[in-house]
Parts: sequence; structure tokens; C-alpha cells
Amino acid sequence: MGRKMLLQRVVLYSILIMLFISLSACSRKVETKKEETKEDKIIVGFSLGTLMEDRWIRDRDIFMSKAGQAGIEVIVNNANKDSQLQYRQVQKMLEQGIDVLVIAPNDSESEVKCVKAAKERKVPVISYDRLVSNADVDVYISFDNYQVGVIMATYLVEKVPKGGYMIVSGAENDSNSKMIYKGALSVLQPYIDKGDIEILAETWVEGWTRENAYDFVSEQINTYGEKVKAIICGNDSLAWGTIDALSEAQMAEKVQVVGQDADLVACQRIVTGKQALTVYKPIKNLVEKTVEVCLSLVNGEEIKSDTTIFDGTYDVPYIVIGVEAVTKDNIDDTVIKDGFHLYEDVYQVED
Repeated sequence: MGRKMLLQRVVLYSILIMLFISLSACSRKVETKKEETKEDKIIVGFSLGTLMEDRWIRDRDIFMSKAGQAGIEVIVNNANKDSQLQYRQVQKMLEQGIDVLVIAPNDSESEVKCVKAAKERKVPVISYDRLVSNADVDVYISFDNYQVGVIMATYLVEKVPKGGYMIVSGAENDSNSKMIYKGALSVLQPYIDKGDIEILAETWVEGWTRENAYDFVSEQINTYGEKVKAIICGNDSLAWGTIDALSEAQMAEKVQVVGQDADLVACQRIVTGKQALTVYKPIKNLVEKTVEVCLSLVNGEEIKSDTTIFDGTYDVPYIVIGVEAVTKDNIDDTVIKDGFHLYEDVYQVED
């Protein structure tokens, strides 16, 4: 082999080696960039105690949308009203490396173990709409549940200042149920003390199930009959079961029934006169504030709250979202104007 040919081969091998090194460096650079991007990505675990009610499906969908717009990846789990399942799901989220846990507990007391598991991994916790008891979460973001009860009772005492009332509250293990109840009693108590209003019967409906509300109200109608003039329900699903029982007894037009959540079917009942009032809780506002707080917690920023709430052991920062009464008179200017429901759906307009 001549010197010239040998020199050419040496030059060729040198070029190939340099090219290989360059490609390897590029490959390593891309891999590093991917790793850095993954590390920079904010991941939020959204743990829901249930998706049975219409409003929780809306919470999930709006949260996914708003969080995505903020560049947040969301892992969503539905516990189907099973506290043990919710705990296992939260543990799995923590193993997946979430930066913030947003939890709407199935049970206000049982889910303290979910919060404890997060804190052991130094993951901040937002109690979403339902407060976890005795857990010292980083922040509680919810609607003004006390005011929900005030709105319900205020409407009823104006329409029915005297007569027999029933209270069909939500699950007793849900802190919101108790706040709504306290708000309602703050208005009703003076009327009760005067003897104008009599609480004929009251109950806590485990699991917020419509069927249990129906059974309870049916039983009480058999006992009290026409004495029943007004019923406060913990939410619109319980109002649905209540109105079914009243309709069966041919009393639906004679009894004022109120609920909360502004579910579509409740709004349809309102415009047809079957339900007197619902309380609109703008989920979009709740979600937007929650996403904002998620970013603040990840960035180590101080969380500014409206007030605090006692969770049974600790005073927890409480960010309060406003609520609004919805009746047949203002439904167009509230839930429909806000885009919460479409006019065609509420009024069931056919094409």
C-alpha cells in the first residue's frame, strides 16, 4: 500500500471518528434536554372522592382544561366513594412524583391518612371544596358553604314564614353538610323559637344518595302529610329524590324545595316550577383559584387566604369562593348568562 493511499485512509478514519463523537454528543444533549423538561414539568394529583354527581364531572373537566392551559400535567383519580381506594390512589400518585396533591375527600375524617402520606414526602396539599379534618392541609379552597345554608333558609322564610319544615342534609361525614346546616339554622332559629316554624323531621343522608332522600321523605309524608310546607336539601340530587317523593304523594306543587349545585336537571325543575331554588357555585372560579395556588405552592410563594377554618385540630388557611341564589326569576341572568348551562338545555327547547 502506497503512502498516499495510507494517508487517505487515515484522514477518512479521522473524519468518521469525529462524526461519531459529534453524533453521540448530540444524542446526549437531546437526552439531557428531555430529562430537564421532565423535571421542570409540574404534576398535580387530583383525587376525587366521587364522580357520581354531575357537578364533580364538571370539576374534573374544567380542572383538566385550566391546568393544561397553565402548563400543568394532571393525574386524576376517582375513588367511587371508597376511602380505602382513595388512599391507595393517593399513594400511587405520590409514587408517580406529583408536586401538589389536590384532594376532595370521600370522608372528611378518613382521608387524614392521605394528607399524612403526602406530607411525609413533602408534597403540599390543597383540600378542594371538602375539608379534610384534623389534617392541617396547606390550604382549603371552597365555596362559602355557610352562606349556601343562609341563602336557602332566607328564601324559604320569605315564602313560608310559618309551617312545618324538613331538613334533608348531605352526608354527616362531609364538613360542607355541617356548614350548610349551621348556615340554615342561623336563619331558621328565631322563627323556631317563636313557634312560627316547626322542624318536623331532619336527617343526614349517607353518601348523598338520591334514593335515601326519597325513602326518608316518603316516610315523613306518611307521618306528617299536609303539615310539610318547606324542605331544605343538602344538594340538588337530594332535592330530586325529595321532589319525586312529593310528586308521588301529589304534594309537589304545595311544598317549597331548595337545593344547591345548579345541576342541569335542577335548573330544568326550577323553570317548570317543581323546585323553588338552587344555589349556584361557579366551579370555574374555584378551579382557577386552585390552579393559581398550585403554581404558588410549587414556587414556594406565600398563600394569601381570606380567613382560616378550624379543621378540628388546626386553623387552616381558607380561600372562600362566592355563591349565588338561582330562582325562576333570575336563572337567565345567572347560570345561563355565565355559560354554566345553555338556554336550550335548561328550557329543553327542541330543534
